[in-house]
Amino acid sequence: MKTAVATYYQGQDMVTAQTIRDATSVSEATDIVRAMRQGRAIDTLMVAASAASGAVAGALLQRTLGNPTMFGASPVGGLGLVTMAAGLAAPLGLPARAALVAGGATYLAGAQLYSHLFPKEVSP
Repeated sequence: MKTAVATYYQGQDMVTAQTIRDATSVSEATDIVRAMRQGRAIDTLMVAASAASGAVAGALLQRTLGNPTMFGASPVGGLGLVTMAAGLAAPLGLPARAALVAGGATYLAGAQLYSHLFPKEVSP
C-alpha cells in the first residue's frame, strides 16, 4: 500500500492504477484509495503555510503601497483573486490547487483587513 501511495504522489498514474487493479482484495484496494484521498500531513501543512503567508503578504503590500482603497475596497487584494483563479484552473494536484486558492483568499483578506484596521487619515 505504501508503494501505491508513493507512486500516486509521484504522479505515476499508470503504476498507481495497476497497483490498485492488482490488489489481492477489494478491501486492500479500498485502503489504497482511502490513503490517497486522505493526503499527507505535508499537504495540510502546505495549505496552512500558504494561507498564513497570503494573509501576511496581502497586509504588507497594502501597507507598502500606502494603503490604497477604491470605494472602500483594497485594489491590492485583486492579486489574491488572480491567484485563486490560477488555483481553480491549474492542472495540478489537489494540495497545490488548494494552497493557491487558500493563499489567494487570505491575501485578499489580509489586504482588505489592513485597509479597515488602519484607515487613511482624511485631510480637511
